[in-house]
Amino acid sequence: MALPNELILFNNHFVMHRRHYPYRTRLAIAADTGYDGYEFHPIEPGDDKVWDEATAAYRASGLRRAGMYIVSKGINDDDHDKFDAEVVRAKRMIDRLAAIDPSAFVNFTILSNPGGKSTPDYREAGSAKAEARHWERTARMLREVDAHVALRGLTCNLYNHVWFMIDTPAAEVRAIQESGAKVIRPGIALFHAFFHLGVPDLHEVMAQPGMERLGYFAVLNGWPKPAEPFRTRPLDDGNIDVAAALGLVWARGYTGPIVSQAYDLGGDAWLTAKRSIDYIREIYDRYQRNPALNPHASA
Repeated sequence: MALPNELILFNNHFVMHRRHYPYRTRLAIAADTGYDGYEFHPIEPGDDKVWDEATAAYRASGLRRAGMYIVSKGINDDDHDKFDAEVVRAKRMIDRLAAIDPSAFVNFTILSNPGGKSTPDYREAGSAKAEARHWERTARMLREVDAHVALRGLTCNLYNHVWFMIDTPAAEVRAIQESGAKVIRPGIALFHAFFHLGVPDLHEVMAQPGMERLGYFAVLNGWPKPAEPFRTRPLDDGNIDVAAALGLVWARGYTGPIVSQAYDLGGDAWLTAKRSIDYIREIYDRYQRNPALNPHASA
């Protein structure tokens, strides 16, 4: 049986470590290794040259889904003067993404950190330090983004990132509820959820009201040591049981995108992309062959 999810390659497979992959190569690798789509990092809305390169690469690749990670700020007191400009910036990026793919997805987050510092314990930063004004500003920004993605006919989810205002699935659900957003759904970045001690185990996260609308699931693995605060690893080599996590969301009927990340892995980007997609498919085939191997399958 075919996978029920589109498999998306994230742009961070190709960055850092003195590597310089043009977009045509990045998207060609995504297509060659079997992905359905590609998630771009933010491209500033006025950078016509880069947008033109990304557009041409997408159209030449044969991929059928584009997405973009859009990161905004303006929630803290010290950056609130940028709030209106950040909303305009996000809308312009959404417009340009829709021109690449009219059925694209927006992966949205807010990087403002009410805690003010990137603390070693993630529970001492982000939404845990938010006060009423931070939540009100967050809701106001999400209402603007939600209305605009609805206008363009795109899908949208939130992205949990340590140290950000949107740092946990619980923060996502609260922000969506308080904004009254209709299109925006919660998303899970497994890596950021696993290493944030304020986030419960995944089965508890998935049981929270609102998480039945999960619209995005990104996978990456890592070790908490020897590097601090963590060292990223390929999907099949780290502390996170990616197979069990996928088994859980599949058992809950998740059919949204599965996004393969590779932040800071380095090396041969074609190999990291291929290793990731092969592992995801192997997990799915394993559970299809013998459902008892999935720890979250129904008895």
